Amino acid sequence: MDPRPLSGDAGARQYVRVAHPQLGTALVVLYPLDEPGKNDPAYYEFRAMHAYLDPVMRVPTIIQTWDEERVLLVEDLGDVTLEQRLMQHPEEERAWADRAGWLLATLLGPLTVGAPPNSFFMARAFDEEKLEFEWGYCQANFFQEFLQKDPPRWLDRLMVEIHESLAPRAQFLAHRDFHVRNLMVQGDRLVAIDFQDARRGAATYDLASILFDGYWDWSKEAGSLLLRHVREELGWSDATLWEELNLSALQRNFRALGTFGYQLVKSKKAHFAPAIPRTLRHLRSHFQRLNHGEGVLAAENWMRIAEKRLWKEGGDDTAGTQR
Repeated sequence: MDPRPLSGDAGARQYVRVAHPQLGTALVVLYPLDEPGKNDPAYYEFRAMHAYLDPVMRVPTIIQTWDEERVLLVEDLGDVTLEQRLMQHPEEERAWADRAGWLLATLLGPLTVGAPPNSFFMARAFDEEKLEFEWGYCQANFFQEFLQKDPPRWLDRLMVEIHESLAPRAQFLAHRDFHVRNLMVQGDRLVAIDFQDARRGAATYDLASILFDGYWDWSKEAGSLLLRHVREELGWSDATLWEELNLSALQRNFRALGTFGYQLVKSKKAHFAPAIPRTLRHLRSHFQRLNHGEGVLAAENWMRIAEKRLWKEGGDDTAGTQR
């Protein structure tokens, strides 16, 4: 077969599917080379994270490396993400939620406990500086670029309070982008990808990322399985878990909106469009649980503005986003 470029993810990496004499196909992963005056460690951080995760959880097998060129040959996991599997087989949702919950517990348990304290991924964290950067990213790319309006002042104050509460809780290894498009289905197993940006975070960070996913609406039963794995691993009560989860969910969903806004407005990638209304529905639910009336009304207003903007841009591909 001829080499075939793949669409890739939101990062700068490029993926090419090629023929392989033993495996049938494999993927060539191309990382950008350093620009003058700029050192991008993404390639080496992927290699290091892969070496740490590989003995404990399923990650793509590295077949060959060319470090000087920042090129990897890795196994071809196919094209079926967890999102696609769930769309094709919704009756399997609880089984896949159980497997995803096991991965969450593995990150919180053995992979956190066993992490070398001087490792690069445990040395960086969702501290206040990082959390404030992510809120600024949302302000710029979702509010100002996509909604074309500034966030309300009360939300700025609320996010400061959330950051101050979450930063001291950053004691657990977090994948950082744990959602249904970063979990590949291989047989009856889930394979985690896009983990090179892992860092210390709150115990509920990855849980918030997938439970309130921009790409999938979990049923109540499946969501309970995700919650159960994390709660049992931590030994927390429901009240303790939800006290932190509400904060993580607000922070994570606003951060995700920044990404979706950037991908739609700057990168013109329309397949991110359905994630915006879904994520805004999540935010409305978070504010409802917190009895934050102003937040509920604001989320509903953002939903109306987003709907008009998506319709205007021709990117409103929201059919099928609710189940």
